[in-house]
Amino acid sequence: MCRSIVVAAFFSGVDKVISTRRDLRKYLISALCVSICCLNLGCQQSKTDGENKETQRPLTSFRQILTSSTTKLSLHQGQEVTIPVRIENPGPETWPSTGQFPVTASYKWFDGTSMLPIEGERTTLPGSVAPDKAVNVDLRVVAPNQPGSLALRITLVQEAVAWFLTKSNTFLELPVTVK
Repeated sequence: MCRSIVVAAFFSGVDKVISTRRDLRKYLISALCVSICCLNLGCQQSKTDGENKETQRPLTSFRQILTSSTTKLSLHQGQEVTIPVRIENPGPETWPSTGQFPVTASYKWFDGTSMLPIEGERTTLPGSVAPDKAVNVDLRVVAPNQPGSLALRITLVQEAVAWFLTKSNTFLELPVTVK
């Protein structure tokens, strides 16, 4: 409601010519009010994405259970594949799929114990995942441009917070031959 009123007040005066310092001052004050309101600093509006405020905080538990019918891969350099992955939430918190800190499925490539400096593609979850619930995703994976025997570690990541594999040392590992 607040946003609508401020935006209407702002746009009702825009068509007038700004000819004095006083007019410019009014215009700038109106613009500032719209900016504050649009940033949700001036008023509170209900969230429309279905996520509550609790899910907009960083998680404290990063446990995950990941399984797949795929057990190994043979790929060409740069080849893109999808891997079916079942993702279970054994923790106490709901994983948000949208919002400020969404949880997505991703992966890291390893050559022995060394992690390759490749940022894995992200696959969004089909919705929030409550504790003791599971979802299925088709994880999009792109093979690296490095041939050899590698390990693909599939994991979740809470964007702008942490990778689950580094916080909980849990992941799904698949052996991959890259040609």
